[in-house]
Amino acid sequence: MSDFTKPLKCVIISPAGKLLDCSAVGVTFIAHDGSVGVLSNHMPMLCELGLGIMEVELVSTAPKTTPKKFALIDGGFALIHSNMINIIANDAVPGWDLKKEKIDILIESGKKKIKGVPETSEIYTHQTKKNALLEKLVAIAG
Repeated sequence: MSDFTKPLKCVIISPAGKLLDCSAVGVTFIAHDGSVGVLSNHMPMLCELGLGIMEVELVSTAPKTTPKKFALIDGGFALIHSNMINIIANDAVPGWDLKKEKIDILIESGKKKIKGVPETSEIYTHQTKKNALLEKLVAIAG
């Protein structure tokens, strides 16, 4: 029987650099084809990431508490092997140390990107969803 309480190493890397390097009890993220949950001793896997909020359940020293970190991930790849999960994101916004002003700037920038773009285009749909997820990230991480 596997020990699912053993910590796994979680690393998030984006074009901005390494955003997270921690021990986690569990990780949930959005793959291109649905949600993926990872506990220790997960089978090796490589998958393409989608657009969504990633949840990292951190190892806690306090009894009956599981602190969490959240990040918005927009594309890239996840590599899971040997009790380690590496997220190589095309774009990532960390939810920790998050300032509402930064999110407002990101949302405004997203709105500028789709100004004049037809509402039926994939770019418009993607950016609209990303803006909604940025607002959700503020709500859950704030």
